[in-house]
Amino acid sequence: MAKSILHLGLLLLFLLGTCRMIRSSDITDKVFGNIREGIVAAFGDFNSDEFTDVFVIGDKMTSLRILYGHYTEPLLRMGPYCEYDGKKIVSVIPGDFDGDAQMDVLINIKSSDGQAAYDVYINWGNTTELQCAHEPLFSSRGEVMAMDFNRDMIIDLYGLDSNNERTFWIFNSSRKAPEVRHQAEPTGLTSNTLAIPNANAYLDFNGDFLADLFLQTKDSYEVWYGVNERDKQENFSYKYEIKFQPIGRNDYHVGQAVFMDFELKGEQNIVVPFCIYANCRNSSIMVHDGMDFRILPVDFRDPLGVTWTFVPPDPDDIYLRTITARSGDFNLDGYPDLLITLQPLTVGKPTFTQTFLLENVACTSCHNPSKRTFEVRWNALSPMGNNTVAGAFYDFYQDGVLDVILIRKNQAGVYQPLAFLNTLDYDANFVKVIVLTGLDNKQNPERRTALGRKQRTYGTNLPGPRITYSTITQDGDQQCGSSVQLPQASYFALQLPYTCFGLGRTPNFVDKLTVGLGSKYRNFTQLIPNSQIIVVPKPLDSPSHWKAQLFVTPSKLILMSVVALGGTCLVIVFIILVLYIKEKREDKQERLQESHRFHFDAM
Repeated sequence: MAKSILHLGLLLLFLLGTCRMIRSSDITDKVFGNIREGIVAAFGDFNSDEFTDVFVIGDKMTSLRILYGHYTEPLLRMGPYCEYDGKKIVSVIPGDFDGDAQMDVLINIKSSDGQAAYDVYINWGNTTELQCAHEPLFSSRGEVMAMDFNRDMIIDLYGLDSNNERTFWIFNSSRKAPEVRHQAEPTGLTSNTLAIPNANAYLDFNGDFLADLFLQTKDSYEVWYGVNERDKQENFSYKYEIKFQPIGRNDYHVGQAVFMDFELKGEQNIVVPFCIYANCRNSSIMVHDGMDFRILPVDFRDPLGVTWTFVPPDPDDIYLRTITARSGDFNLDGYPDLLITLQPLTVGKPTFTQTFLLENVACTSCHNPSKRTFEVRWNALSPMGNNTVAGAFYDFYQDGVLDVILIRKNQAGVYQPLAFLNTLDYDANFVKVIVLTGLDNKQNPERRTALGRKQRTYGTNLPGPRITYSTITQDGDQQCGSSVQLPQASYFALQLPYTCFGLGRTPNFVDKLTVGLGSKYRNFTQLIPNSQIIVVPKPLDSPSHWKAQLFVTPSKLILMSVVALGGTCLVIVFIILVLYIKEKREDKQERLQESHRFHFDAM
């Protein structure tokens, strides 16, 4: 009997240890509830509750809806919305455009002046509701980009005005039309018009913790360095041009550039998907190593021998206007991966598209200096990737593991968001960093935590800060990485308003984390793995006074150990209870036998 009890206990421990392995990856109902339609357009923390909210375009692109992130199911819930009957919303940019430390929402509405003409509306927010705008502030050619021109922590914009002139729109606290300032033409270049669509970005290229401008034109990229002197007329100075060199052909498509620390060298690389021929039958990925673009040896042939290609730009599909890759560390090994949509190469018109994960892996066939490449994980998102037109990373359970939001498009042209849970089968560590504007507003409604502690908010998510880290791996090697918060906001970049660094299985402290913006920076040392750090850069000119709030997320290994320990204790208690009952029963039988025994001494 004791052996059977022992086997029962071992079976219980096995079930406890494997309960995660059988969890389903499709959690669409748990995340979106009864929401079955919508175009996921942007991410941000609208109500300042430290949960990432989702901004959705719905009702045939005539309404803006905010889905609040939540810690119980459904994980995304309906929030405020604005309706624009008779108009077509094409993009969304969240940010604080009036300096009241509360998130506002910019929308681009298609104008009647041309295909690439947009009217810019800003819906002013106050964490609980939206003041829906009825009149546009200005018009633009192509989508505008979010940035901070004068470093006052109020979001400004950059793009082409209605006359095709490069323009900065500088906002203040008045909620009136922004100040307009035109950008000078690049030195030595003429008629270098910005591309539409483009991959314009706001990030630090030269490592001085001062955000620069990365601009895409028809046949090149321009890099403008940020200028620190506030008394100069231009806050950006043109430095150099990066030319495209698509091996001499004219029928090619250059996708949207994405920025990542491709080889963990502490610097930002330009990663560009591109293809040759009108049907993209020859697709490749280029990485700029600081000197020139290099083509990575990515194999787009699946195990069945079918060749897949990028989807050629489709101006009628809001997600496929340009070839777009989105980056994030899916397996938390430290190297950023990609999500991208492919189609099978067939003789006729492809019948479907599918979103795949491209994992950043060590390259065995690369020539120096390249040491990494991407490998298509054909089954990583199966079967949810079928008939999808886009994918973006998102952390549903706020546990540091990046999950995936997929967008499915049916034959009627209706977009449906799907939720894919990343069931990472090993324990990996991470550090999550959020940099806020640092603005404060005493008129904001008071919020309290679950323990009754007063919760203060310090503004909204800020584009442009540079974050770097260094740590020691299990092998004793130094691991360094870098990232930029929200470098891109237009053309459905779908970037998260924070940075999540994967640390692999390294349980060591993060030796140094550096956060910098406006040419100022601060180092934070000895950070605990699996932690979230919120940095408040206030005042900007005094980094030693910047605030940092640290929150620790328990490791899955710790949680599994607690579950296993609890299960072991229950098994031991069960065994002791059974043995105790067995002993009591044997004692009772022994007393009965003793009472019925014949005593010869009594005769």
